[in-house]
Amino acid sequence: VTEGVIAPDLGGRAYFSQWCTAGVFDADMYLVVPLLGKTVQFTVDLGGAGCGCNVAFYFTAMQTNPNAGACADHYCDANDVCGARCDEVDVMEANSKVFRSTLHRSQDNVGGSVGYGGTGPHTQTWTRNEYGPGSSCIDTNKPFEVKAHFPTHEVNNKTVLQGMMIDLSQDGASCEDGLTATVGWYKFGGDDAIVALTQALRKGMVPMVSYWSSKEMGWLDGRDINGELPCAADTPDSCPLRGPKFSNFSVQNFTGWLHASTMNLSPKPKKTAKAVDDDVDADGGSTATAVGRSGVGGAVPVLVQPSGVAAMAGDRLLEPVQLAGGWLQVYQNDDPSKAYFFNPGTSQTTWDRPAEATDGGRRQQAGAETCCNDCAGALHQVSLANHELVLCAELMYALANTCSPEL
Repeated sequence: VTEGVIAPDLGGRAYFSQWCTAGVFDADMYLVVPLLGKTVQFTVDLGGAGCGCNVAFYFTAMQTNPNAGACADHYCDANDVCGARCDEVDVMEANSKVFRSTLHRSQDNVGGSVGYGGTGPHTQTWTRNEYGPGSSCIDTNKPFEVKAHFPTHEVNNKTVLQGMMIDLSQDGASCEDGLTATVGWYKFGGDDAIVALTQALRKGMVPMVSYWSSKEMGWLDGRDINGELPCAADTPDSCPLRGPKFSNFSVQNFTGWLHASTMNLSPKPKKTAKAVDDDVDADGGSTATAVGRSGVGGAVPVLVQPSGVAAMAGDRLLEPVQLAGGWLQVYQNDDPSKAYFFNPGTSQTTWDRPAEATDGGRRQQAGAETCCNDCAGALHQVSLANHELVLCAELMYALANTCSPEL
């Protein structure tokens, strides 16, 4: 820390504290910041941290952890990193290619997430055109401002958390209004997890920064919901030993007003459109966007695989499965044992299968497997000829369980 600037070393984590004594850690020493109804603001310079790097600013309720734990400093989070769990608010986990914000209940390592990049349940709210090196709204080669708002509203005569709203802005950007992403829907264990986080934010949480790397950072910078691939591979060895910087921290009352409709700012499914060839840059970025295809029952949201990416050796996605109620079953990191559920129409994501997606969706999926096993080869050839990867399960939906390659 130098003159109010925090510059973490790679592999480091720094807590905000009321006082510091070298080698001494006590749960009472940490700075506790009430977040309910507040706006947290800071400046970040990613310092060249790219694919495989994670630059984070976040809060956890670690002041509530009486045990020093495996890390000997009372640290806790929703991922049980040091052997203790607590509520967690990730304002940013980012590198030069991606940016994600997440709310976590203490037992939920997945959480409710928004932003750009990676697998797992989240709402994609912008693309590489708006965020990344040389992008129009946030050029990650330069410092930018981050604001996290925690507005409240009244539910059953009680003041509760309405969600987390993230604003990114940058001086001189051609995108004057910056970028906005909002976690306005988050369910866990059948409960409204946003409301459940109200008390933790009212009592306050400990702010901290961290900077780490991994060759398995695909959950953050891998293929996104609309098919974009920010990072084709993670290269942790390229993360600077000291690069990112945080500065200009402030906490103030949230003085704005948010209508309930603004708590769901994610893009709606695009109208039917032909897929086009997409270039893949040296870092794996792609300009692919989500499109819709008309079929039986109306427009079906489709994840497009850019032809350039489809041609990459050994790269084959486990495609989303269309379920009842407009839900898609999506496989995290192409792992069939790890599925989450995404509803493009409402921008909702959940780790648990929604009740309305259960029966009809399973029957439909079974039909898709039979259909696609019979003609997967023919469909694959047709899809490549059209420069678009056809999703087998969604074809079943669109073709009403028929299997005609000509369609």
